[in-house]
Amino acid sequence: MARKPVLTGGKRDEIIKTATALFFEKGYEATSVRMIMEIVNGEIGMFYHYFKSKEELFDRVVEKFFDDYRKKFEALINEFKTPDDFVDSFLPLYEESMSKFDLLRTNMHWTIQYAMAGKTIESMRPAIEKLLDNWNIKSDVPSDILAGQILYGISATIHSKEFEKLDDEKKRYQIRAFLSALNLKEE
Repeated sequence: MARKPVLTGGKRDEIIKTATALFFEKGYEATSVRMIMEIVNGEIGMFYHYFKSKEELFDRVVEKFFDDYRKKFEALINEFKTPDDFVDSFLPLYEESMSKFDLLRTNMHWTIQYAMAGKTIESMRPAIEKLLDNWNIKSDVPSDILAGQILYGISATIHSKEFEKLDDEKKRYQIRAFLSALNLKEE
């Protein structure tokens, strides 16, 4: 017999919320389906009504994580009137996200860490394109490529060991220097 389609909400959302907390606290490998279902007061069979596997659940958790991150970032976009506004707002969001991610990555294989870093950049690309448009930045480089260049450049900067050692003001300076080096022009 074919599975009935499962709508969002209710117990399914509770399972995702609980799994998110456990994955961040204990890591993927140390979190079991049984552990999740005990917390949500459900049977193992209920889990398999909603998800085919723990891997599928993890995919939903990651999707939700990035969807929430993207929404927060997009909400900030309208406040960015200048590159300085961007830097000042971006760093606290980055710090918050990295502290959550650090909890998760302690038990995560490096390949997944790299995939998540790439997914973060891709989830932010449309917001950066919108930001460039809001700032009226024009370039011979198509906006999706320019947005990617900016994001990958900032990512390389903020994920360096040297950057982590800097105080907040020096971190802001480094990102501002990177953006200035791009020589973006308003039209």
